[in-house]
Amino acid sequence: MANGHAKVAAAAIVAELQGLGINPQPMLTNTCYSHVSAHEAIHVASVHAFVPAEKTNRSVAGSGGVSAMRSELEARYAYAWAQAIWADTLGAAR
Repeated sequence: MANGHAKVAAAAIVAELQGLGINPQPMLTNTCYSHVSAHEAIHVASVHAFVPAEKTNRSVAGSGGVSAMRSELEARYAYAWAQAIWADTLGAAR
C-alpha cells in the first residue's frame, strides 16, 4: 500500500505542477505475502477506491482474495513481487 500511496501522491504533485486536474478517485491495490516456512508462503490481496465523501479509501467489494493454501508457488510469487517492488522503489534493475 505504501508504494501505491506514494504513486498517487507523486501523480497529484506532478498534475498540480503542470496545471492539470488531480485524479479525484484514485484506485490502490494491495498484496501482502507472508512466508510460513522456509519454502512456502501465503498471500492476501485487495483493491481500494477513494471515497471522497468520507475522505478515505475503502475496499472494493469482491476484489480481495487470500491464498487457498500455503505453497512453494506462492513463495516464488512472493520473491518475484519483492524483486519488482524493490526495482520500482529503488530504481534497481531486475
